[in-house]
Amino acid sequence: MKRSLLYVVVLVLITTMIAAFSLYGCKVEEAVAEEEAVEEEAAPAEEVAEEAPAEEETITYWTWVPTDLQWKDYEAAFAEKYPNIKVEFWTGELADYQVKLQVAIAAGEGPDVIGMQAGGMLNQYSEFLLPIKPIADEKWGEDWESKLNPSALEETKSLEGTQTALPINLSGSSLVLYNKAIFDEAGIETIPANYDEWKEVCEIIKAKGYIPVALGAKDIWNIVDIFTTLSSQFGSGEIYQAYAGELSWTDKVFVDTMQAWKKLFDDIAQEGALGVTTYPDAWAYYYAERKSAMLMVGTWHLSYALPGGAKFGTKIENDPTSCFILPQFGPYESRLWASVDTAIAINKDTKNKEAAWKLFSFMTMEEGQQIVADQMQGSPAKKEITPTTLDLFEFQSEKDAVIYANELISNAMGPRLLKYPELNEALGVAMQEVAAGTRSIEVALQDVQDVSSKIER
Repeated sequence: MKRSLLYVVVLVLITTMIAAFSLYGCKVEEAVAEEEAVEEEAAPAEEVAEEAPAEEETITYWTWVPTDLQWKDYEAAFAEKYPNIKVEFWTGELADYQVKLQVAIAAGEGPDVIGMQAGGMLNQYSEFLLPIKPIADEKWGEDWESKLNPSALEETKSLEGTQTALPINLSGSSLVLYNKAIFDEAGIETIPANYDEWKEVCEIIKAKGYIPVALGAKDIWNIVDIFTTLSSQFGSGEIYQAYAGELSWTDKVFVDTMQAWKKLFDDIAQEGALGVTTYPDAWAYYYAERKSAMLMVGTWHLSYALPGGAKFGTKIENDPTSCFILPQFGPYESRLWASVDTAIAINKDTKNKEAAWKLFSFMTMEEGQQIVADQMQGSPAKKEITPTTLDLFEFQSEKDAVIYANELISNAMGPRLLKYPELNEALGVAMQEVAAGTRSIEVALQDVQDVSSKIER
């Protein structure tokens, strides 16, 4: 009996202990489960916090190149890389852009990122631009300059030597675009190499009922390009000495150059050229309308023949086109002058410095440079970037034109965009007055020299 009772007591104690341990285990399991549940609930919250999009920033970018159509490629690539930065983009013809920018800067309301032209424009606005080198050294490393075209890099420094902008692309001038279909129709098989041959070609084209050449002589930037190109046919770069104040603008080399300009204007250009702008007039209303067989521009225009380019939707859409260098008027062969066509800068008063830098970097050192090459709006400023779009041209003549233009740029005489905006203006006005016959060559060049002598260099 005692043994039975003892057995029962022990059995009860063992059962109680097992139940207690089971209850404790359940509690532990419940506690662990609750802790894991809390952790599982917390984990998504942390992930959401990490993946939550940063606050969107908006920056403004004004320029004249790229165009609205060209900007679409840049915009898509930039948005993919920097989805939280919105770019309010504005572009217009160079003359309109210059007016808009001047008014905005004067009012302290300029854009965050600013399209710049090397030479006069850059010098005009350099005090309003952010110095680039200190930031570039920090962001890109001290060897970043070796990755860019050295002459283009030098062109985008202020008169004081500060790197206030960086180049996006380079272009050359002066070129003559021509409609090969019209040349073929007129039986012209040889491209004119000198003034006499060019004049003869113009007479043949005129007899076919076409305007030979469309020239936008209202644009000072365009005719100064022509003067620079012509000057190399009468000398060996004296125009640099004149800009530096080391040679008078009344020197014989410039008298000869101005005489060649007068012959070009009188014998080659269309009537009323002084009232015609390059864009849109000469391009859109003469050349693209198939009224003129030739157009005087630079290498930047060759991109118009790419699919979706400015040529498409015009009357020359189905015509093969090409180009040749400005024919020789003087004793020396004609050579292209190449320069930074478009540069980019950052407003020193921007309130969105980091976002502005990202766009600046994208355009000068990142994916934007490949887009420059592929759109062929000039040659990219970054080294070792080549176009992947040559095979997109419909006509072999247009593919050949790009290859030809790039060869001309690689052997360029020197920079086409020179310093001192007031001197460019004076030279352009002098050319227009000589063309109109309201000023003799000698008096017009003396006017240029008078302006030059007052510049503080």
